[in-house]
Amino acid sequence: MATIIDVAERAGVSVATVSRMMNNPEVVSEKTTKKIHKAMEELRYQPNAVARALQQKKSNIIGLVLPFIDYAFFSSLTDAVEEYCHAHGYKLMLCKSGEHQEREQEMFSILQANKVDGILVCSRFGDASFLKDYEFPVVSIEREIEGIPSVMADDYYGGCLAANELIAAGSKNPVILGSQVPDYLPGTKRIEGFCNECSKHGITANFCMIENTSMGKKVLENTFYEYMEKNPEIDGVFCMGDMIAAQIFTCERAYVTNIYHKIPIVGFDGFEISEWMQLSTISQPIREMGECAVDMLIKKIEGKIAPQRLVLPVNLIKRESTLRFQ
Repeated sequence: MATIIDVAERAGVSVATVSRMMNNPEVVSEKTTKKIHKAMEELRYQPNAVARALQQKKSNIIGLVLPFIDYAFFSSLTDAVEEYCHAHGYKLMLCKSGEHQEREQEMFSILQANKVDGILVCSRFGDASFLKDYEFPVVSIEREIEGIPSVMADDYYGGCLAANELIAAGSKNPVILGSQVPDYLPGTKRIEGFCNECSKHGITANFCMIENTSMGKKVLENTFYEYMEKNPEIDGVFCMGDMIAAQIFTCERAYVTNIYHKIPIVGFDGFEISEWMQLSTISQPIREMGECAVDMLIKKIEGKIAPQRLVLPVNLIKRESTLRFQ
């Protein structure tokens, strides 16, 4: 593995000159810079990022801590964050907590050891007070945490839009389908908005909730269809996520009952699968959330003024799952 000494010898300059070029390129002539870059390429030299971070007290690395990576929301978010980081001269270090609180804290310790300049986090745990213990800035995505800057979608208004769309499709006994979520997560706001909007129209929202949608497709499927058999008056469904709708309405029982074409259905997220299903859905600005979070974090890193809280608008995408009833 080549060293800075090898680069200096190949370029015919001193080690000090190579170091100056890497740390303060503006003080090195263009001719010398080209010679050093050529030597680096020939030797395939990679500067030690951690060592440079210790020297400069800035690594130009941003950490991103997610509960999952393979879920559509988080994969889209990661792509947007990485692209925006790259465009602004930052590298991304990605960590997954797997929804384990101890592992999330471990990921923060690892990122701190790697001298990141700041961290973006989608935390799923009630006690997030440890996030305020770090010297570098932290920005929360999709959740508001006291004392931490945050970026999120307008989940409450999304719930209102979903209720209005089902009501416009003739629903008078709608049901909310999803998993039980703690008060601090965005799903609560979706439910609150939906219920409040229904109340304005003299309608009471019903609930079909399971403990956790990660329990498996079969559990979710059985829970929903058993609920519908016991409650035949239900005439509209608000799925708390597009993936929930995909699981419920593409299974064998959906084809047997033809339920997807009998009552109006609205999803939430705006994933690509909603277009394939012709599912009306509340679309979240996932890419914009990622970009705004990085922008907020970079401003914090650079000591600039940044908003403490950003709530981005959602929008309703009308498709056949509700349009056929209007």
